[in-house]
Amino acid sequence: MEHIDIIKKMPRIHCARGPEICEKCREYMKDISFSLVRVYLAPQEEARPITDIYVGCRKIVGEYDILKRFDSDKEAKEYAIKHGMDICFE
Repeated sequence: MEHIDIIKKMPRIHCARGPEICEKCREYMKDISFSLVRVYLAPQEEARPITDIYVGCRKIVGEYDILKRFDSDKEAKEYAIKHGMDICFE
């Protein structure tokens, strides 16, 4: 297993500078919504942002890609049920 797909609340990302420096990143931090996230368990060749997830009772920190953003919490929950995926409500 090279990656884990999970639905998690994530802010939008604008650039690598982050919200401390970039005004647009600060604006995007206000838009936190459920997203389908692919978390890679091993370091990859491309530079990616990092997030943490729990697999069982182990906390894993890994690089991630956002595969899909959901327009509503209901849409995210329905997608998780339909595809048998974990959803993180934190």
